Amino acid sequence: MKNFTTMRKIFCFISIALLLILGFQACNPDNFLDTNVPSIDQSSFFSSDKTALTALVGAYDPMGWMEYIQYLDWVIGDVVSDDAAKGGGGDGDQQTIYDMEHFKTNAENPSLAIVWRQLYIGINRANRVIEEVTDNENITPDGQKRIIAEAKFIRGYYNFCLIKVFGAFPIVDHILLVTEYSKPRNTLEECWTAIENDFKDAMEGLPNKKDMPAAEIGRATWGAAAAFLTKAYIFQEKWKEAEPLARQIVESGDYELEKNYGDLFTIATDNGIESVFDVQQKDFNMTAWGDENEGSQVEIYQRSRDDRNGGWGFDQPTQDLYDEFEPGDIRRKWTIISDGDTLWKGTDDEEIIYTKWDPVHNDNKPMTGYNKRKGTLPLSQRPGMIDAAGLNVRVIRFADVLLWQSEAAFHNGNDWETPLNKVRARVGLGPSPFRSDPLKAIYHERRVELALESHRYWDLVRTGRGNLMEGYADNKRYFPIPQVEINLNPNLEQNPY
Repeated sequence: MKNFTTMRKIFCFISIALLLILGFQACNPDNFLDTNVPSIDQSSFFSSDKTALTALVGAYDPMGWMEYIQYLDWVIGDVVSDDAAKGGGGDGDQQTIYDMEHFKTNAENPSLAIVWRQLYIGINRANRVIEEVTDNENITPDGQKRIIAEAKFIRGYYNFCLIKVFGAFPIVDHILLVTEYSKPRNTLEECWTAIENDFKDAMEGLPNKKDMPAAEIGRATWGAAAAFLTKAYIFQEKWKEAEPLARQIVESGDYELEKNYGDLFTIATDNGIESVFDVQQKDFNMTAWGDENEGSQVEIYQRSRDDRNGGWGFDQPTQDLYDEFEPGDIRRKWTIISDGDTLWKGTDDEEIIYTKWDPVHNDNKPMTGYNKRKGTLPLSQRPGMIDAAGLNVRVIRFADVLLWQSEAAFHNGNDWETPLNKVRARVGLGPSPFRSDPLKAIYHERRVELALESHRYWDLVRTGRGNLMEGYADNKRYFPIPQVEINLNPNLEQNPY
């Protein structure tokens, strides 16, 4: 199941010339658009289906880098929302998270700057693959179709990350000329159209997940592209487009709910039956810090800070989230750890988790008294180096698609309960207690089903419920454009944060 991730690791050892061709920003780290044209013969690196696929792997690679999927996504999605508090070692520990949590960040936030740059590195790599593979007589027609479709999926993914965090952005859909380095931001409508078109094109050339050979699991599929397109429709309230596409994914036979909710966030279910799209992570048994581009730091960030558990204690669930679960909803115990809970009972990994302050074992009082369970790994699966955990990040799973179908169906005046009840039935629950208020039922189900999976902030703002977050105002829907990028490109208009 990890074959494709291993290919990502192999990519790290490819010649520096190929990295330059893909748009690796080694020449000038201060400007994501400032990439010198290499003097070597680029065609030699796109001389066959095999070499082109290697280049494609390089375009996937930034997805797994630390600053977005391993950091900013949960910082905004969980901590900035009402689902979690920052945690860690007090207000001054990871000050940038504290500032974002309280809607006090600014354009000097280094994490925002790194994410902006890294996402454009990914876009540039995808564009290079598309340009070099298109009409390349050394690559088979089938190879061209598949590789270009994947590259457009990858570009659509990075653009989606940009629009979620920053709103409108400069669309870069080709390798830029020097005269194009100072592009202004496109309109939101233009950005959404570009995202939609990339995922539509990707759907045309990608296989279904059930048709993928084992060695290719982890690569983009028709279902992944369709799901991201559905998500784009949901964000824009295009309900008429979203509902039939979500239904098509549901009826494709590619996905199903994991039988046991507690099995979802384990290495054993990476790329499993419920995974529509995972960002691939792998523990490569690193011997030193520094290779943050492969393994995941999320597990160490969010594990209990008590020294008997050895984590850093970030992303602490709030009491408000704890209280949202209905009596008897088993999802709470698989989402939130309370003080003294014993995990992995009866195994060699059995461990008591401590979430409350103990003057002997804690250097700071926990902020909520809870810790996140999703993604907490047993001791035998924790990596030798703490920044290399091998648990994938679940970006879209099948339950999310069912709940999109439910939400869109309600807005279209159709059956919203059937897909929602399928999600509830998996955990032994009947019809929603809020069924007389369909939107309340749907919003409740999204919150408890997808809790602490980096969705809550965007669910609140896209549905006009930002007031549930203390300090939020509509002008803070999008985060500041990094000042370093505005200094380099004065045509970038700042967000009114």
